[in-house]
Amino acid sequence: MRAVEWWEYKLSPTLAIAYATAFLSRIPISSLWPQLLVMLFALATCAAYASVINDLTDFNDDQASGKVNHLVGKSRSFIIAALTACLLLGIAAAVYWRGEALLVSLYLGAWISFTLYSLPPFRLKTRGVLGLLACASGEHLFPSLLAVTMVSRRVGAFDTIWFTSVATWSLSYGLRSILWHQLNDLPNDEKTDLGTFARRHKTTWVHRFGNFIIFPTEAAAFCVMLWRAGSRLAVALLCFYALFEALRKRLWGVNLVVVVPKARYHILMQEYYQLFFPLALLLSSSSRYLLDTLLIATHLFLFPRRALQALKDLKVFVYALKVIMTRMRGRRLSAPKKL
Repeated sequence: MRAVEWWEYKLSPTLAIAYATAFLSRIPISSLWPQLLVMLFALATCAAYASVINDLTDFNDDQASGKVNHLVGKSRSFIIAALTACLLLGIAAAVYWRGEALLVSLYLGAWISFTLYSLPPFRLKTRGVLGLLACASGEHLFPSLLAVTMVSRRVGAFDTIWFTSVATWSLSYGLRSILWHQLNDLPNDEKTDLGTFARRHKTTWVHRFGNFIIFPTEAAAFCVMLWRAGSRLAVALLCFYALFEALRKRLWGVNLVVVVPKARYHILMQEYYQLFFPLALLLSSSSRYLLDTLLIATHLFLFPRRALQALKDLKVFVYALKVIMTRMRGRRLSAPKKL
C-alpha cells in the first residue's frame, strides 16, 4: 500500500485542517474524535487505492526504467483482492456519510481524481497540466475540503473565507508536491518517454512557475488561514520553524527547495504543515478545553516520524550550542588580562 509515502505526508496536514476548523468554530477537537477516526480511515483507504492503482498502471513503465514497483512478485489474485478491499472500504465510508451530499461528493472527488490520473484511456498523468490538477486535487484539495466540511456540518456554520483560503492553499500545495514528485522522477520518465508536465517543460521554467506563481499563492492563502484561525501559537511555531531550518542550513548545509530537488534538501514548509501546524492547533485548543490535551499524544502516536526527527535535530542543536558556549567561555578565561 506504500503507506510510508502518504500516511504522514498527506494525512497529518489534513487532520490539521480539521483541528483548525474546530478551533475557529470554538468547539472542542476531542468532541470530534469519532468523526476524525472515520475521516482518517476513509482517506487512508483512498490513498491505499491510489497507490495500488498507480503501481498497477505504471508496472510496465517502472520495469523498463528500473524504478521500484511494489507489485513486482505479487500474484493477480493478490492485486484483485487489494483493489477489492479498497473499493469495499471506500464504499463503506461513503455509505456512512449518506445524506451528506457535499461530504460524499468531496470524498468521491478524490477517488475519481486518482482514477483519472492513473487509468487508461484517461491517464491524465501523461497529459501535462491535467495530470497536475488531478493529483493535487486527489491528494490535497478534496481531503482538505472534506475536513472543513465535516467539522462545519457539526457546528451548523459555514465560513466562506475559511473554505476558500483552505481550497486555494491545498490546491497550491498539492501542485507543488506533484511537481516535486515529477521532477524527482524525471530520469525514469525520460527512459519511457512518459509525457508528464515536468517532461513537457524545461526545468528552469518549472522552477520559475513553482517559485513565483504557485508558492506565493500558497503562502498568501496560508496567511489568510492563520489570520482566520486566530492561533497565536501557530504563528509562533512558524517563526520557530524558520529558525529551525536556518540552523539546519548553517550547521549541515541543508537546502530549502520549493519544487526543484537539490542535494541535501528539505521541501519548504512541508515539516511545518505535517508537524508544527497540527501541534499548534491542538495546543491552542487545549488551552480552552483541557480534554483536548489527550489528542496531542494521540496525534504524535499516529504520526511519530517527523516529530522524532525534529527532536533528534533539536538535541543536536542544543549540544552544538553548549559546545560553542563552552569554547567561548574557555577563550575568555584563557585570554590575557589587561593591566
